[in-house]
Amino acid sequence: MLARRYLKSRRDERFVSLIGWSSAIGVAIGVAALIVVMSVMYGFDAELKNKILGFSSHVDIQGADDTLENWQKWLEISENIEGVAKAAPYITAQVLANNGRYSTGVILKGVDVTREENIASHIISGRFISDQGHSPYEIVIGKDLARKLHVSVGGSLRLISPAGGISPAGMVPRVRGFRVVGIFDSGFYEYDVGLMIAPLVAVQRLNRMGDRVTGIELHLYDRNQASVVAARARMQLPVSAWVTDWMHRHRSFFQALKMERLVMGIILSLIVLVAVFNMVSSLVMVVMERRKEIAILKTVGATHASVMRIFLMMGTLLCGLGTLLGASFGLLLAWQLDALLGWIEKITGITILSGDVYFIEHVPSLIDPVSVAWIVIVSLLLGVLATFYPAWRAANVPPADALRYE
Repeated sequence: MLARRYLKSRRDERFVSLIGWSSAIGVAIGVAALIVVMSVMYGFDAELKNKILGFSSHVDIQGADDTLENWQKWLEISENIEGVAKAAPYITAQVLANNGRYSTGVILKGVDVTREENIASHIISGRFISDQGHSPYEIVIGKDLARKLHVSVGGSLRLISPAGGISPAGMVPRVRGFRVVGIFDSGFYEYDVGLMIAPLVAVQRLNRMGDRVTGIELHLYDRNQASVVAARARMQLPVSAWVTDWMHRHRSFFQALKMERLVMGIILSLIVLVAVFNMVSSLVMVVMERRKEIAILKTVGATHASVMRIFLMMGTLLCGLGTLLGASFGLLLAWQLDALLGWIEKITGITILSGDVYFIEHVPSLIDPVSVAWIVIVSLLLGVLATFYPAWRAANVPPADALRYE
């Protein structure tokens, strides 16, 4: 009761009360900013993992050379490794794609059509490549690459491979026409602008590889177990097998994201610290204003502990209210952030996130309950700890000095 009354301003104490409530608002702003930024950072992390691994393997197996012969036995072993959901051979090669006066270098990936349901689910126009009753020289390309080459479904592209043959004029690159049967949207700009997918046999013929492949890619039930499954693959496959997992391939990239998330959290925590110091100053001013009331309380029997509890409760109320408001607003904003930014882009015509710069074209937000809990707990602890000094000052007010001239 006394803590609530002391938080209310009298006519001559409105400035002190304003400082106290402004510190609570500062805590709310800091907590909300932390929750939103951490949600966006976690969203980026999860979104980039989904995009990168959507068209990439969790574990990659290659031979000692650039190509892998007798890969069928390795494929059979890989399919029986614990934790593997699917194994498939693949070929990757760099080619030059040409459509009239438009040309660009791309990655041509040859896949086993019967084992790539995931890629087929990203087709937005046309159909996926097929090996039943159709020419093997079919490709699907990314939407940004289709726009860059000015080609649509049903059109054709010339693919020029450096793996050519020898003629009287010297080395001659291999050239083959492919028909575009589908356009995909992976959501990841690097894939949409630089990847083509064709049947395995077509890429083998284009590059004169015979029955060889580049390697075998494994898709797991749990992508976070990639390092464990990779270790099992190394034990079961021949010693010449070169096994890598996505955690190793993209380690520096995701480590940079993790470090950025940590640094942003530390920087934004300074907002909460500034608000907490404001709270300390406001409570100290309340102690100075309430010296007479504190002295009277102590003369009628209030103990040091009871006086401290009053001001500890004041700080807890201010910090608790600020944390509650900040957490509520931060969760609401993080939940609707993508829709809000989309509305702002529509109104202003400004692109907030460009896919060719940031890999993805929207601001993802993923609320992490553990991070939210830590933010709330740490904010409350800082607020409570910050009130100990004002409470100690209040408990040590000497009644005789405070009431000497009354």
